[in-house]
Order: sequence, then C-alpha cells, then structure tokens
Amino acid sequence: MTNNEFPFRAYAMEYGTFLGAAWAIVFFIYMSCLRTNNVILQTIWLFSFLSLAVMPFLFAWRVKQLQPEGERLGIARGLLFALNLFTFACVLAGACEFFYFNYLDNGLFTDSISQILTNPETSEIYKQAGLTDMYKQTQEVMDLLYKMTPFEKTEMFLYVNVITSMFMLIPVAIIASLTSKKHFRADMDGFKDNYQK
Repeated sequence: MTNNEFPFRAYAMEYGTFLGAAWAIVFFIYMSCLRTNNVILQTIWLFSFLSLAVMPFLFAWRVKQLQPEGERLGIARGLLFALNLFTFACVLAGACEFFYFNYLDNGLFTDSISQILTNPETSEIYKQAGLTDMYKQTQEVMDLLYKMTPFEKTEMFLYVNVITSMFMLIPVAIIASLTSKKHFRADMDGFKDNYQK
C-alpha cells in the first residue's frame, strides 16, 4: 500500500465514531451529576472530561503509526483527517444529545441549573464577588433556557463541541501528518513474530 492509497477517511470515520460516543457518554454522566449531585459521578465525570482532551491526539498518533513506513500523510490530508474525525464526532454526539433532550430530559436540565443559580449560597457568592449585575444576567439567561426547544438546547451543546474541535483541529492534523517511524514498525513486527512463536 502506497501513502496515496492510505485510507485516512475510513480511520477518521472509525475514530470519529469512538470520539463521538465518548462525548455522548460524558454528556450523560454530566446530566446524571446535575440530577443527583453524586460525588462519585462527579469524580468520574472529571476524569472522563480530561480524557476527552487526550483522545483525538491518540487517534492522530495511531494514524501516523499506521501509515507506510517512513512516509507521511501530509498536512493537507492530515487536516482532512482531523476535519472528518471531528465532524463524525460532533454529528454522533449531537444526535445523542438531541435524543436526551427530546425524550429523556423532561425539563430536568433547566430545573437543575435553576436550582443551582437560585440557591441562596450562589447568590451570596455573586454578591461577595461584586458580580450582582452578572447574577441578574444569569437569571435572564435562565428565562431564555426555559423557553428553548430540545433542538435549540442541542445546538447549544453542539456549538461547544464545534468550538472545542476548532481548537484541536490544527494540532491533531500536525500529529497525523508526521512521518511514520520505521523503528516503531520494526519493533511491532518483531513483537508479532515473537508472539506467534
């Protein structure tokens, strides 16, 4: 297989599906945290959220290693790989988020956020920080949030996913476009030979 025949779009679809599924799982954990205030769930969500920042770079590194030995994908094709990766991830995560807001939420998301913001302790924290005007603005945002349809709520989260993807697009493309290391491929081949023996 030559470098021009390397199926980077297939890998982008596969890894994008994994990334989108991971985003959806972390989203569901976050929603469960809002409902229950469970400390264990919050800890799981924190570590899961941090792992999401690493996953695209691991996928890009893996694509780099799968290329023909000593060759590189190139920056243009690396950008296409990263763009396809994040597109598949955003579409899958968005579909799961819409399913949640349309069929499972029943207003629990907005109720949970409202309880946090209307808590007297939260109000006191804003006042002590001198952010009374900002607290009033958050109340206005809450009023808008109650009027939002499931699709509009999904758009809000999808917007966050797209912005995050834009920040990671170039670094992921650069990693994917690096030259594949011959010694790594040789080590892997040696490992396979020893394993088969």
